[in-house]
Amino acid sequence: MRYKIEDFVAKRKARWEEMHDIEYDEVLVRAIAKEILSSSELVAQVRAKPHLLIECCFSLVDKNKRNVPFFFNDVQRDFIEQIETHGTKKPYFILKGRQQGFTTIVTAIMLANAIVKKNFAGFTLADRGDNTKAIFTDKAKVMYNALPDILKPTEKFNSVNELYFEKLNSSWRVASASDNVGRSRTLSLIHYSEIAFYECELSNLQKSIAEAATEDALCIYETTANGFNEAKDLWDSGSCVNLFYEWWRTKEYVSTEYEYIDQADGWLTERLKALEKRGLSREQLAWYAKKYRKYLDKSAIRQEYPCTPEEAFVASGDCIFDKDAISNYLSTFNVKSRLGYFEYKKVAKALTDDYGRVLGYTDTIEDIEFVESKNGYISIVEEPYTSEKNKPKMVKPYVIGADTAGTGLDYFTAKVIDNTCGRCVATLRRQKMDEDLFAEQLFCLGKYYSDAYIGVEINHSRHPVRVLRKLGYENLYLSKKPTTYGEVPEKDYGFITSSITRPIIISNLVSVMRADIHLETDRQTLLEMTTFIKRDDGKQAAADGAHDDLVMASAIAHYIGQDYTHELIKAEKDFDALNEFFNMSQNEDTFIEW
Repeated sequence: MRYKIEDFVAKRKARWEEMHDIEYDEVLVRAIAKEILSSSELVAQVRAKPHLLIECCFSLVDKNKRNVPFFFNDVQRDFIEQIETHGTKKPYFILKGRQQGFTTIVTAIMLANAIVKKNFAGFTLADRGDNTKAIFTDKAKVMYNALPDILKPTEKFNSVNELYFEKLNSSWRVASASDNVGRSRTLSLIHYSEIAFYECELSNLQKSIAEAATEDALCIYETTANGFNEAKDLWDSGSCVNLFYEWWRTKEYVSTEYEYIDQADGWLTERLKALEKRGLSREQLAWYAKKYRKYLDKSAIRQEYPCTPEEAFVASGDCIFDKDAISNYLSTFNVKSRLGYFEYKKVAKALTDDYGRVLGYTDTIEDIEFVESKNGYISIVEEPYTSEKNKPKMVKPYVIGADTAGTGLDYFTAKVIDNTCGRCVATLRRQKMDEDLFAEQLFCLGKYYSDAYIGVEINHSRHPVRVLRKLGYENLYLSKKPTTYGEVPEKDYGFITSSITRPIIISNLVSVMRADIHLETDRQTLLEMTTFIKRDDGKQAAADGAHDDLVMASAIAHYIGQDYTHELIKAEKDFDALNEFFNMSQNEDTFIEW
């Protein structure tokens, strides 16, 4: 074998940089094609990896309407590497900014497969008719027509939306997305283009397409974001290889018009500061500022050129929290945590009278240990504080707000805050869990954080509070039960979320987050805040399909914390006495000086 594929690519690039002559490039491509077809080894390589043919022989029309060789940009090359790394076991979900070249690279991959593989069937689904034409006519056919004739297989037909090569029995079709599209076909490669903008339901579309796909079919979802919809659900599902490509990974997105930076408004100034921290150059910042200036609706830049996946998926409706502050925070979010859960021994303890006679038994918990696990549901950001050097020893006051799962789709959640400053130090979140086990984890969490003050929402069930009381947990929030006029309000363990208390605790949390968004250290909680909106009926709640369990737990914690001490507390027990609950032999470094 005289040449390798990379030799052809290197020579083509060198000649283009030297001459920028498309006619010479066409002559060179014909010579490269002949060399490839004359070598059985090179033909085998290209059939195994059809994308190798793209940089050797493909051309395209660039953004300036010029015919140019198709050389991968950085994000396109990264995507090719991702496919080679992960294979076809899972679909790929490309979340991107505008004009980064992904539709073009996937179109080229589709065409390369169609002209070199036997029995290949490719299918591209566009969001609407004009994009169907743009993909097939303006991209695919331009690439195909520019190929040397020796690379064009025998066509059975070449229509307005389909290529079919008779001898190879290979084809590629482009169509607009609809519920029944793709039925009665066996597909090797499926490209869902701009899925966030489909008018049909993605779930229905998947049913029809999934039945048509071969076992090893390559499936690519690709889109710019379009609010909180099925595309967001798919991204969050974990069923795909999620690939987010920030706009600044496209090298040509630079400008020397620095005056746009100087003209930045308050939001843009904060955004540019966050981007500068991420290492962006002044030229990139100027490009972003110039692009921002051109939008009448300034919020559009968050979806057109997102800086984080979370920013790309923006919920419709008026967000209760400051989305811009959250987006800027998430763009540099780097909070470390330990993930796990508590293990413990549950022991029956005898209840005796003054004469030592056993009156009955109650459960108690001993030998608590935090076990780190990637499958855990409690994340710890800060360990509990104890001032070992001081006498008497002092501990920080911690507050826990807990929200029980109202339905099978909701989550059991708990938020632990340091009540001296309001910082979140730990978070619990689990979807399917028995209420008594949730209460036992709350018991451990409370004991771990120095007998924290716990307020459990009791609207859906009082069972977790009953379990905590049975276990002997004493530092529980007492709410006032409504009574008739003139009567003394009764007190009840647990927090009641009502039409009166709900807006109060949410408004309080909004104020806390506005003062310092960095008090929240859990990424999932921040994401819930971005989809917590004011609905058309005036209710403040999660957008359709989103969750607000962490938001509500956080709101409860910060609200009940107002009535709890903000000062260090004298430890009721000596530090060594913590062996009563904790297995300190394995947790000897649990309490540290901050």
